[in-house]
Amino acid sequence: MRTLWALAAMGLVAACSSPEDKGPTQRDQIGQVWKYEGGADGKAKVAYIGSANSVQTMTAADTFSVLLVQPLEKGEVDVTVKLVGAPFTCDLSDCKVTAITQDGKTHEWKGRMTENKDGIEVLPAAKAYDAIKDSKTIKVNLVVGPKDKAFPFIFNVAGLDLKG
Repeated sequence: MRTLWALAAMGLVAACSSPEDKGPTQRDQIGQVWKYEGGADGKAKVAYIGSANSVQTMTAADTFSVLLVQPLEKGEVDVTVKLVGAPFTCDLSDCKVTAITQDGKTHEWKGRMTENKDGIEVLPAAKAYDAIKDSKTIKVNLVVGPKDKAFPFIFNVAGLDLKG
């Protein structure tokens, strides 16, 4: 009888953990190519792209980053970098991340922590949009571990089209 219960329990566990029942992950849903949402008059309200790579952290096996680009009314463009799967950290008095464009130049993007505390909203003066639109790839270094261990998240940013 114990053997029967053990077999039934193993069958139930196997059935519940079937990979066929799992839907796409959040990283799969976001993807690694530009996606656009909203907007009126043929303009994109927001464009976003997931990082091409991910890293295992203490909080998630598949921590990745998302880059959001949103045109503003005065012709400026708002850029936000978010971390998904691990807590985002930055010095609140000097919140910044570094980005490296394909030409090897390092850019320091200063800004403020997002309202949800999951990323940084880069100030337009940092010219993050200019770096993105002029590059095919960009690496953004974000802190993902203890002792401020940073990891470079790579974005394939070619093809961004905010005009619709």
